[in-house]
Amino acid sequence: MTTVFRNARLVLPDRVVDGTLAVADGRIVAVDDSPAAPAGALDLQGDYLMPGLIDLHSDNVENHYQPRPQVYWDPVAAAVNHDGEVAVSGITTIFDALCLGLTEKGELRASHLRPLIGGISGAKAAGMLRADHRVHLRCEVIGPKVLDQLATFDDDPLVGLVSVMDHAPGQRQTADLDIWYRLRRENDGLTEEEIRADFERLTAASRDLGPHQRRAVAAWARDRRLGLASHDDQTDEHVAESAEIGCTIAEFPTTADAAVACRRHGLAVMMGGPNLVRGRSSYGNVTARDLAADGLLDIVSSDYVPASMLHAAFTLADSVAGWDLARAVRTVTATPADAAGLADRGRLAAGLRADLVRARLVDGRPVVRGVWVAGERVA
Repeated sequence: MTTVFRNARLVLPDRVVDGTLAVADGRIVAVDDSPAAPAGALDLQGDYLMPGLIDLHSDNVENHYQPRPQVYWDPVAAAVNHDGEVAVSGITTIFDALCLGLTEKGELRASHLRPLIGGISGAKAAGMLRADHRVHLRCEVIGPKVLDQLATFDDDPLVGLVSVMDHAPGQRQTADLDIWYRLRRENDGLTEEEIRADFERLTAASRDLGPHQRRAVAAWARDRRLGLASHDDQTDEHVAESAEIGCTIAEFPTTADAAVACRRHGLAVMMGGPNLVRGRSSYGNVTARDLAADGLLDIVSSDYVPASMLHAAFTLADSVAGWDLARAVRTVTATPADAAGLADRGRLAAGLRADLVRARLVDGRPVVRGVWVAGERVA
């Protein structure tokens, strides 16, 4: 059976055109800028039709597993609830980002790993998920247990992307120590003595464990031919090391200098949708809009707000000089597909998966009005 969408504003990789698109057996079979369409075609009433969004970094499933402090949801139900939010946001392929090793919140967040993996894989095996879910392993290289935890994923087919992180204070994400101390006091409720102890512990781990474990994680990913991303590169030296160990994606570089270095070293620059939509970084670092204005932005992920991806694309087209909608949509479709090695999706082109999003601007805000995954309507 063939489904034809007519009266659509088709968002192609290089332009937006009015036309029709046909789908059969889960694939796009024709893209036509002619208004002609067969009887029974679905009238999109002038709405945009674009490829399904591809999210390489989403922390959102954790919010459904732990909706409040000390409250843990059934992990399969959490995965299904997260998937529902993802689908209605227009995301059709998602890399659920889960933490290994030590983080600012201690070992607690790492303890979520196995329940969440079980929830995602269980829901996927039972056919309960609408989007295509993969796993992005966020490896905190200052964590003493990170390599042991990573070894448990040696043959896990869910894993599609790996990233290396170092959240020690005074560099990268939290180069401004005043912000780091304030967040420890206000968000974590720590005393000054506890904050100082955390500073010493994390700084020592970064010095003593970080360099070796960063390279060990990279080697693990390379041996399995998995995509590798750096995280929060701050300096030219950070980027040079990321390139040397095999990173091809730079997640959330914190300075313009680092983003410029990414261009020299061939790393695709990825920023978070919330940063772009809000126009600022939570940690006072470089903004996604500034990088976009300088031609230094390649990929946008949802980070922690699924709806931010579509909103970010329209914000780029509306607010940043030199960007049109076709270019902006590439940051959430074709470019992340290429970075993740997903050659079968990310563009409106014959032969590719029919992962599609119908959207309309209402009072300047993009609203999802339909989502299809491999030709099947899911939202």
